[in-house]
Amino acid sequence: MPATRSYDSYEEYINFQKEKTADPARRKKWLNEEWQSKIDGFKAEFSKFGSILNSKTKALCLGARTGQEVVALKELGLEDVVGIDIVPHEPNVVLGDVHNLEFEDNSFDFVYTNILDHSIDPRKMLNEAERVLKPTGLLFIQIQLGISQDEYTEFEVKDPVYDVLPLLDETYCIHSSFINPDRTGNFAGMNYELLLQKDKALQILKKKYGNVNTINVPSEFQQLWKDINEATQLDKLDKNNINDQEQRDRILDGLSKRAYYLTRIAEVYDCKNIAEVGTAEGWQFYSFCKYASECGGKVFSCDPRDVRDKKYSNLFEEENKVGTFINATSKEMSEVCSDIEFFYIDGMHERGSVLTDINNLQSTQTDKKIPIWVFDDFDTRFGCFQDIAQALTAGKRFKVWHIGNTASGYPSHQAIVTTHFKVS
Repeated sequence: MPATRSYDSYEEYINFQKEKTADPARRKKWLNEEWQSKIDGFKAEFSKFGSILNSKTKALCLGARTGQEVVALKELGLEDVVGIDIVPHEPNVVLGDVHNLEFEDNSFDFVYTNILDHSIDPRKMLNEAERVLKPTGLLFIQIQLGISQDEYTEFEVKDPVYDVLPLLDETYCIHSSFINPDRTGNFAGMNYELLLQKDKALQILKKKYGNVNTINVPSEFQQLWKDINEATQLDKLDKNNINDQEQRDRILDGLSKRAYYLTRIAEVYDCKNIAEVGTAEGWQFYSFCKYASECGGKVFSCDPRDVRDKKYSNLFEEENKVGTFINATSKEMSEVCSDIEFFYIDGMHERGSVLTDINNLQSTQTDKKIPIWVFDDFDTRFGCFQDIAQALTAGKRFKVWHIGNTASGYPSHQAIVTTHFKVS
């Protein structure tokens, strides 16, 4: 998100933002003619959660101004609700900074905000929201897309997925949609909402293995990666004119870590049967097979290129009967595999190919649990993510998190992990 202005100090930013909430004309309007209409608007928005929000739900509203959202939650039956703002309005709103929350870790069930675009540091703001959320707690964000809401907007959010989700570490997006298209019954001028959930498994993953930048890859994996893949990757670096040795080392290290880290994701989410599109040199295939051999799973990998002469070829296919390489496309692979719990899509990276692979493989996913879908380095332009989410969910809610730049410096390299689930 590009910043709309710069400041010489954080205090300068705070003082500027105070002007809006402290403006007597605005406060008079909020507290008088708009008071009840905004409460009613917020109640309508929060009512969508049904029994999820109840008397036992502990809630926090960030940037609550005069506190209509706090009142709305209380009128819906919540007994423990607090709003914070840099200009407090007691009793519903107390003094607080969204970038530095004075609350303990894992202390709230529900956090709401509609001022993300007013944050000078959205990552810090959302990381603080994650920190104070309980495991499986919900973060509800409503934003104005595309245009500045007012002269106090610090960041313009143009794409809710790629502008917001990469800022989160341990939280899934479980719902994403446009709201209030005609701006009638307008409660806060917002036109888009994201519902996110803190996830226990992500916390386990991070605690057990670290993130992709700090993870320690076992020596046998490191050596195998060098044997199988390093020469190929060095050639790619040369062709891309990446000559700085420090950057080259960082990229190679990141790539080896990513391959191992994906198997840890499979482990934490208890996925045994894996399907991979795009075998290439086979390092990821080997990593998956090594993991599957330990947990009693199966791995299927396809590539229309004949890559069977690569060094991985006999490591698992013949010895352990764990891995199956298919010298064809995802369509042919879909005819021989079933009950897949973990999909790794690393074939052709453009939109059409990714969607084709999804359509080919969806019928193979297990009905027993929520499958994991990992998309490697697809073209983020032209609404590709939204198309992928739609293809996966068919109208159902979905979960997503960014792993981020797992190659630690490889240009435009990223990985997205998505899952989906049925709404009860």
